[in-house]
Amino acid sequence: MNFMGSSNNRLLVHRNMDSVTLNETIDVVISPQFYTFLREELAIKFTYKAKQIAPSLFDDYIDEADEHQYHVYKCGEAWCFYAYTIEEITSFLKHKGIEPHQVGKIYFAQELNTSLNQAIKLSEYDSMQSIEGVVTIIPNRLMSGEEKYQNLDLNKPLLQHGLAISSSLGSVVPVGQTIMLTLLLTVLGISFIVEGNRTRGATLTTQETFNALIDQNPKLGSSLIRNSESKKYTPIDQQERLKRDSVTALSKMLSAQSQLRSLRVDEKSLTATLRTHNKTTAQTIEKEAKRTHFTVKSLTDQEVVLEKKL
Repeated sequence: MNFMGSSNNRLLVHRNMDSVTLNETIDVVISPQFYTFLREELAIKFTYKAKQIAPSLFDDYIDEADEHQYHVYKCGEAWCFYAYTIEEITSFLKHKGIEPHQVGKIYFAQELNTSLNQAIKLSEYDSMQSIEGVVTIIPNRLMSGEEKYQNLDLNKPLLQHGLAISSSLGSVVPVGQTIMLTLLLTVLGISFIVEGNRTRGATLTTQETFNALIDQNPKLGSSLIRNSESKKYTPIDQQERLKRDSVTALSKMLSAQSQLRSLRVDEKSLTATLRTHNKTTAQTIEKEAKRTHFTVKSLTDQEVVLEKKL
């Protein structure tokens, strides 16, 4: 049972695990092989301040050559600090058949410390056990030959301090989609600049025409009449701005649970197909799409097709 309101099953990830094939989103619990843990009693009240000092606490424990991320939360009277490398974790998961978009939350095995009454056998080489409140990897050769291992249902313990894989990657959008959206926004931005220059040139020509008209017809000097006539001459093209704003709105609908499958933009419309992993995600996208004036052309638990007229 998962008390956090998520229906995702949990998978314990360790170095000697077998490859897996997934058809659903899961939460992963990473073993101490993927992080360094410290528990410190500090006179700090706020999490953001604890996170600011986290790198200095790990100076003697981690390789400075690698770029680490830090996870911090209050645990009793102390603070729990974790240093990890998200690139290492995601690379390992991919090697074992798990894509980043298939991961809902990442939990640290340290949260299992109160549930590990006995050691858990991970493989023929390693076991995992809580020693003095710290979850630790122990080589099996150091275990007694009569050791009784615990069968732990990973879905039962209350885990409260998971993190989204996208937050560690620094984006809610997968890297490939980020690049594609960036390129698209760049193209639209260039188009917007070109169109703006064209409009500026047309506006200057219009102003010259107005000046001549006003010289010949003084009554046109009235601001009311001048503004009325100006609307006939000034090209007002909102299409490029609408394209850019629509793509920006679309990018906010992407997450670890939804990926952009295709995107088509022409003079009349923008059409996007999003892949989703469950009904809840699809319904969330539908709600956001309607809020940002997209038309939902098709909706299933696995796919949402959106369109906006330009």
